Amino acid sequence: MHHLRRLAFVITLSTIAISANIAHAQAKKPLAVEDLYLMESVKSPTLFPKEEKLVYERVWIDAKTKQERHALWLVTGKRENRKPLEADEPDGRSPVVSPDGQWIAFLSTRTQAGAAFTKDTRPAPPPYSDAMVDVFLYHVKTEKVRPLNSGRAYGGVFHDGFYGRVAFSPDGTKLAFVADDGKDPRTKEEIENDIEIVRPDQGEGYTGYGVAQVWIVEIESKKITRLTNDDIWYGDPQWSPDGKSLVVVANKTKDRESVRFSINKNFDLYMIDVATKKQTQLTTNPGPDVSPRWSPDGKQIAYLSSPRKGPHRDVFNLAFVMLDGKERKIRIPSDHHIGKVKIGAVSPGFPLPQDCWNSGSVLLVVQFERGINTEWHAVNIYTGAPTGENTKLFVTHDRQRRLLPDPDKYVLAEERFAADGQDVAWKNDDISLEGIFTIPPTALGVKPPYKLIVYPHGGPHSRSAWGPDFTVQLFAAQGYAVFQPNFRGSSGYGKKFLDADRLDLGGGDMRDILTGIDKLVKDGKVDPKRQFVYGTSYGGFMTTWLVGQTHQFRAAVAQNAVTDMNMMYGLSDIQSWTTWELGGLPWEQPERYKKHSPITYANKVKTPTLILHARDDRRCPLPMGKAYHQALLANDVPTQMVIYPNEGHGIRQPRHREDVYRRVLAWFAKYDVK
Repeated sequence: MHHLRRLAFVITLSTIAISANIAHAQAKKPLAVEDLYLMESVKSPTLFPKEEKLVYERVWIDAKTKQERHALWLVTGKRENRKPLEADEPDGRSPVVSPDGQWIAFLSTRTQAGAAFTKDTRPAPPPYSDAMVDVFLYHVKTEKVRPLNSGRAYGGVFHDGFYGRVAFSPDGTKLAFVADDGKDPRTKEEIENDIEIVRPDQGEGYTGYGVAQVWIVEIESKKITRLTNDDIWYGDPQWSPDGKSLVVVANKTKDRESVRFSINKNFDLYMIDVATKKQTQLTTNPGPDVSPRWSPDGKQIAYLSSPRKGPHRDVFNLAFVMLDGKERKIRIPSDHHIGKVKIGAVSPGFPLPQDCWNSGSVLLVVQFERGINTEWHAVNIYTGAPTGENTKLFVTHDRQRRLLPDPDKYVLAEERFAADGQDVAWKNDDISLEGIFTIPPTALGVKPPYKLIVYPHGGPHSRSAWGPDFTVQLFAAQGYAVFQPNFRGSSGYGKKFLDADRLDLGGGDMRDILTGIDKLVKDGKVDPKRQFVYGTSYGGFMTTWLVGQTHQFRAAVAQNAVTDMNMMYGLSDIQSWTTWELGGLPWEQPERYKKHSPITYANKVKTPTLILHARDDRRCPLPMGKAYHQALLANDVPTQMVIYPNEGHGIRQPRHREDVYRRVLAWFAKYDVK
């Protein structure tokens, strides 16, 4: 277990908030909204192969512009010896070190990245989509930076967590990456008449990008080869150990949909011969086969697999495709979809770590979700069961831990009071449930029973888990207790629990939340008369649903909420969400679509409800927020609606995040009358 703690340290540090150059020590005080601008995070830490050296991505908010910034930092020898990789910290993201340690490949929005779009007629991706980046190379010895190829035969480079990946070949002479071709799909007449034709893209986050293709560049000659050339979206390229092939993920069916946080279509693994560009299909499973990782000997590929095209986030099996011999075989040590799971076997989380194989090709490091905990284990590839053995990845992360900033010294909590989280367990309908209950910092002097903010997660196939959360800490610092329930449908509890709210959205999962609150009230921890609710996405659905079913909350805030199932089907980028959760198309299940829409019960709402919505959200589109707001107005419910421009499903701009926090707290304070 000590290895798990070491790895958890680094994984947490990759997203933990650290203070931004606070000049003088000061007495602790409660966390405040403006502390948002003191936050930093460490992302993509990457070690050099033979040196005690590391490069990472620093992410922080510029206090003057209130814009998020990204830059690369280099650490040599020990964590105190760190500095910006380049003077003035120009934009730099997602560093990758070559096998010989001579090059750092990274992504950047700097000027060169605009070349493909300025020479073509298509506009750059909008602000609410992924930022347009290009690949750059930093030569470690000369400290010079150059673009991957100034000719730009390709277009926008993908840097999301599913399609995008930049990877050096095993010998370090080539670089594989994913990009579109930079071409405008519109005809000359369409451009002249300024019209837009609706064409398949990949939805939320991909607006403005064309089909994702795989490219290879030779580092020295700068020669670029396009490895794929069709209308299929390819992603996550992984080099074979001999450098002769790449394995990629692709969905070659006509049933294509957004994959951002929604991996439930027929993705398969394909091996591409680098010399001939010939593709060989490796898997034929009807559900998603994703996250391929070669074994060190090149004889098998580990990947994640689900046998169905089901919920947008499913329970994955750990699977292996065997490449040793003419006949390829698929092996699944423990199938979590048929109930015959071997004792001690785990259901892995997405994605598999990049360097997950141990050198002996017997142990694989897997991250998995166990309730509110995130655990890392080395598992035996033949049984799927965890082992207590050490692995190369744990050793690697020990090195990272020694070089990265020390969270005990740099966390913002050193200057701010930290709120304590507790796990809470209860039962409903004979189902065992759990969640996280965070109470105000002791130094505030607030005593139970506390006023409560219920903070349901999105999904519904997501979960609340231990880890740094600025929102929860901020609410607690204002004197609220925060309850994050993992109601039925949450991930981390197995397939049966995940499927338990299908065809019953707002039914059992709502009762799970309410009985959890009842438990906290019964235990004397929560004031029964001072309760509030705030949620985003499916959490927003649950917020608008709760106020239509009960009057126990003094005020509510729904952000980017699902309020109407017919609109969700017709306007969202993932129609499969409604058809799976409600068991059919709108005209096949009209009563079910109506029954499970919060707007159906808007006439019963009495709770003052604030509606916050991103203007350009493709996952839960703006009309759902507008329609619900109009329904509340028609029924004389105290309400207000705020729209955030140039924002997608996640409201990311710091000034908008600040506004959200201030409005939520002000709305609750307005109705918190003793």
